[in-house]
Amino acid sequence: MFLLKRKTFIEVVSLWLKTKTEVKVQSLQKYENMIHSYIYPYFKDILISEIKIETITSFMEKLKQENISVSTLKMNLFIIRSTLQFAYQKKYCSYINLDKIKIPKSTNAIFILSKEEQKVLESALKDKVNIRKVCLLLCLYTGLRVGEVCGLKWEDINLQAKTLQVKRTIQRIKNEDSSSSLKTKLIISTPKSDTSNRIIPIPDFLIELLKRFEDCPNYFLLSKDEKLYDPRLLESFYERILKQCKIRNHKFHTLRHTFATRAIEANIDIKTLSEILGHASVDTTLKIYIHPSLELKKNSLETLVSFMKDI
Repeated sequence: MFLLKRKTFIEVVSLWLKTKTEVKVQSLQKYENMIHSYIYPYFKDILISEIKIETITSFMEKLKQENISVSTLKMNLFIIRSTLQFAYQKKYCSYINLDKIKIPKSTNAIFILSKEEQKVLESALKDKVNIRKVCLLLCLYTGLRVGEVCGLKWEDINLQAKTLQVKRTIQRIKNEDSSSSLKTKLIISTPKSDTSNRIIPIPDFLIELLKRFEDCPNYFLLSKDEKLYDPRLLESFYERILKQCKIRNHKFHTLRHTFATRAIEANIDIKTLSEILGHASVDTTLKIYIHPSLELKKNSLETLVSFMKDI
């Protein structure tokens, strides 16, 4: 048995964070926020060599009682698991198997626009068209994330081939520059994953709308120049459109959920949809983004009944 080095859990978490040099800045900030908000208050005085499976179980149960989201539970467990693996390699603690700790599946219903709401929204977006409205329609018909559509330049749009390429994303993150008075800043980065860098077909009606606003190849669609466009501005614009349409307020990401659901209702195959959404696997598409409507379920059952009658 090797002699364990005396380190607190928080000290080792900090050491582990320093090894994550390949992680994007925004992901690193998420880890730091989780550590500050949840892990530090619970583990601040505990030596990592004294931690047992019961310690982690107790911590996770405490988080569950606070009714935090499943994604937050998963990230906390990921940080703890990674830290303990790092600590074991550095001889700060004995091996601890966390495989028995399970995170419950999310029970949160994903909101999608009804077909009636989508018709009302599209009507508003096609009235007195501007580039912001066109970009919202792009999200509704391609499943683009808000950071991806804000990162589109005219050089990414091929009007002849009727495609767009996702090459970059724009995000607002915490400003680490202590000399700056700004708490946050905009950054441009690569898409979420390798598969998020993708080419997506554009519907004909959107091609015609885009032609009205075509500009310099180096210009962003939304800023109309080379300046980064803040995703929060597009989100705020979207909220105003929803209010105008008298559609209940919801997250911008609902456009992506709605696109995926409509695609399934239109019988687009899962593999094709998964590639359009930029997912690493079909399983991700099925588990996260496909939320069949009640109407689709009814139609499926009616199809089954008709099939059984012909037997």
